Amino acid sequence: MNASAQSAEQRARWPRRVVAELLDELPPDDPRAVRSRRDLRVVNRIMGHAGLLTHALDAVATRQPLRLVELGAGDGTLLLRLAQRRARRWPKAVVTVLDAQPTVAPATLAALRAVGWTVEVIAADVFEWLEHPPADREAIVLANLFVHHFEGERLARLLRGIATQAGAFVCCEPRRARLALLGSHLLWAIGCNDITRHDAVVSVHAGFREHELTAAWQSAAGAGWRVDEMPAGAFSHLFVARRGT
Repeated sequence: MNASAQSAEQRARWPRRVVAELLDELPPDDPRAVRSRRDLRVVNRIMGHAGLLTHALDAVATRQPLRLVELGAGDGTLLLRLAQRRARRWPKAVVTVLDAQPTVAPATLAALRAVGWTVEVIAADVFEWLEHPPADREAIVLANLFVHHFEGERLARLLRGIATQAGAFVCCEPRRARLALLGSHLLWAIGCNDITRHDAVVSVHAGFREHELTAAWQSAAGAGWRVDEMPAGAFSHLFVARRGT
């Protein structure tokens, strides 16, 4: 059996399964949601997503000032870590923080602005926001642990909308792999609450592997893009698309 046939067989044995995550269904001020967002900050550090996304952005951020849109940005703390790493390289960046229920604390906004970045926080459904493409399609769209929430036509619609908005797209998602699944079942060991533990397992089953995002992107966005997709770190999956051949 060749490698391609083996990959197809593996996907058939472990297909993506998207299930609603508990954090998305809780009010932002619910104590369990507050605790889970704190857990996620720890999990992001363990997964090294700030570093993975920073290095991916280094390869695609070729224009100044940097224009960046983060989808599903949550509390904005990952974006802040990215800004603190690259404020000198990208001074006066203009960033949009988008989430259906943004939970960005005033202190996080102040810290982002303190490094010289202009920040706009938008509370909106991602699909409604993507229906209004800008005149200048040079923004880099960024997503962290967000794209795996979508499948089928909704995933195609999301990627198609991003392609109309962006000069480049970078996302870091859960990897659908045994090691990642094992890690998701061990989050009790670092004190994560029941919401985080449930959602972590669900996220791995909804995650990506091999070139699944590439196939979805090429189908939704069409030609004219350079695409890279790869495992990243111990538990994650990185996808980068940029305009150009």
